[in-house]
Amino acid sequence: MKNELESGQSLTLDARWHESAIYSLRDGLILFDQDHRVALWNPRAEEIFKRRASETIGADADQVWEWIGAHAINSDSARAQLTRALKADVPSNIELELDAPHRYISARFFALTLPYDSNFGVGVLVRDITREREADAMKSQLLSTVSHELRTPLASIKGFATTLLRQDVKWDEKTQRDFLRIIEEETDRLTEIIDHLLDMSQIEAGALRIAKEPMQLRALIREVVDEMRMRTEAHWFVMDLPAELPRIFADPRRVRQVLHNLIENAIKYTQGGQISVGCEIEKDQVVVSISDQGDGIPSEFTEKIFERFFQMDGKSTRRVGGAGLGLSISRGIVEAHGGRIWVESKLGLGSTFRFALPIAATSASE
Repeated sequence: MKNELESGQSLTLDARWHESAIYSLRDGLILFDQDHRVALWNPRAEEIFKRRASETIGADADQVWEWIGAHAINSDSARAQLTRALKADVPSNIELELDAPHRYISARFFALTLPYDSNFGVGVLVRDITREREADAMKSQLLSTVSHELRTPLASIKGFATTLLRQDVKWDEKTQRDFLRIIEEETDRLTEIIDHLLDMSQIEAGALRIAKEPMQLRALIREVVDEMRMRTEAHWFVMDLPAELPRIFADPRRVRQVLHNLIENAIKYTQGGQISVGCEIEKDQVVVSISDQGDGIPSEFTEKIFERFFQMDGKSTRRVGGAGLGLSISRGIVEAHGGRIWVESKLGLGSTFRFALPIAATSASE
């Protein structure tokens, strides 16, 4: 009697362990019995397919495929794949693309066997692989974008260097200097692209190097604007800076990088006009603004524009190209300082990019 009791308790404990393991899985698990009716639908499956277990237990496979297929990008194909996998005698994997919300799902079918029953049913292990698919797409986009962006300056460097080395032509000094200047500019462009890629990789890894110190923002803004003024003849700059600004606690090199990126964008994506650079104090932050007179940004893109490689499809973006990393890097730098960056824009009226950085705890005005 005692042995039977201990055996029963052991079985109960085993059952609890198994149930706990099933319901704690990070993947969705669906179990079908011999009649292909749902016997188990764990919590993760509820999250993935937006269906409660109480709605699914006892439902036959065709009903389940209807529910899932209704959210598939190609519903007929999805239902056919699921049906074939369920009836197959060997383990199989299928992938589904679902909408509402858009995501990718991997489903692995396997036979369920028990010591006393070799044909108990079928299990389906379901995993949301959206992040993996997005990462793959991002890698492909990275390779495509970088190869294109590197090819252009490399072609210029190669072309002008080859031209200078021609033995059958005697180039005058001015022409030689012009060619060398172009080679230098394209080399700088290559360096900038590589630096952007390195910065982006550090931001993604949470390893961006920031060396904060109390710094004078007003002087830095004037310095960067003076540098950028030399790069354009079609634009003119207007600065609206308070006579006194509190110091901020930041990395001067990184803040310079953000200012450079934002002003460079204002130059690149507008064909001319005024660029305004302002600064104001808001509570415990200093807010810097860069405004242009360009085409503006549609409201649906004001958040996406800070994503990696994002570029709007427009005349200005096609004209200037670019890897689409500057704004994403700027956001990473600002957020690493405990600040924020955003854009305000109206179509046809230009855009204003703003970023806010915390004032140093013990700040003296400049």
